[in-house]
Amino acid sequence: MAAKSQSRAAHVQLGEVLRHLQLIQSAVVVAVAALRHQNCELDVDISNVLQRSVADRIQDQIERLEALSGPRGRS
Repeated sequence: MAAKSQSRAAHVQLGEVLRHLQLIQSAVVVAVAALRHQNCELDVDISNVLQRSVADRIQDQIERLEALSGPRGRS
């Protein structure tokens, strides 16, 4: 019974981490869109770095965690 309880607690924590990563990713996506909308040459470079170095890497981690969490962890 203790193992099942620990497994459930780990599953809940994993879900929380996924939600936090998704919120961070959303913030980065909004920043990228705002920078691109400003249409300044340097802002485009910054937005590309954010997209490729932050948002894309976060998405990779979200997908890995979702695969570990199983069907119940997916929203």
